[in-house]
Amino acid sequence: MNKKRLAGIEKEITKVVSKALFEEIKNPKIKKAMVSMTSVRVTEDLKFADLFFSIMPIEGKHFNKNEVLEGLNEVKGFLRKRVSDELALRYTPEMRIKLDDTIEHAIKITQLLNTLKG
Repeated sequence: MNKKRLAGIEKEITKVVSKALFEEIKNPKIKKAMVSMTSVRVTEDLKFADLFFSIMPIEGKHFNKNEVLEGLNEVKGFLRKRVSDELALRYTPEMRIKLDDTIEHAIKITQLLNTLKG
């Protein structure tokens, strides 16, 4: 499939899922942390969409990453339905939830560099 078309589909899926995540999903497991979608990767045959999420703590709240990921996996069927309703695709890809820890990794590196400086 054309790379531009795939990129466009990924962008639209990001919009739909992000909107649903912040406005419609009320799962208490997900609300324990600040969850944001960082990227989407769709396979060329449009069978699968890998949704990458960043999970950060909310000040004053304790959370377990595995519990938040479990909550995201519980709502992936709903997210697929929202994508199906919003986008005119012949086949709606199956959603696969993945953890994106690049932000966390960058924070740790920054902290280590700051300790070396000072």
